[in-house]
Amino acid sequence: MSVRGDIDPGLLGERLEAQPGVAELRRAAEGADVYLVGGAVRYLLIGLERTDIDLVVEGDVRALAGELGGELTGHERFATAKVRVGELQVDLAQARAETYPRPGALPDVRPASLQEDLGRRDFTINAMALPLGGEPELIDPHGGLADLRDGLLRALHEGS
Repeated sequence: MSVRGDIDPGLLGERLEAQPGVAELRRAAEGADVYLVGGAVRYLLIGLERTDIDLVVEGDVRALAGELGGELTGHERFATAKVRVGELQVDLAQARAETYPRPGALPDVRPASLQEDLGRRDFTINAMALPLGGEPELIDPHGGLADLRDGLLRALHEGS
């Protein structure tokens, strides 16, 4: 994996604010526990822009989707929604844990904390989050930043 040399968590706030549509996201998320997660965080760390954004909500996904307006597609069984606001594609998911009743089956989903949600992800570099409310401070419980800097793609779970 090749990454740029300017990976600096201290630049996250500046880079976040420079992203198109972020001001609207932050306004809609006001007063809620909403986090930018996955590839969007990785791209901000590297210094690249994205037009698709993944958010995890500790709370009601549909309420946040309604605040964002735009074209909504919801998936209640998985507590997820997609909202298109202008050029921005926003994927919303309730912070969740998943269990699989058998191999190949769709997951059974239950609400969980952000920490549990990050722990169910595939790779450490996808298990980082950035709160949209308050100061944008990197949440990195699995060492994704170090792996990104080292050019490592490390699975969170054996067999992943």
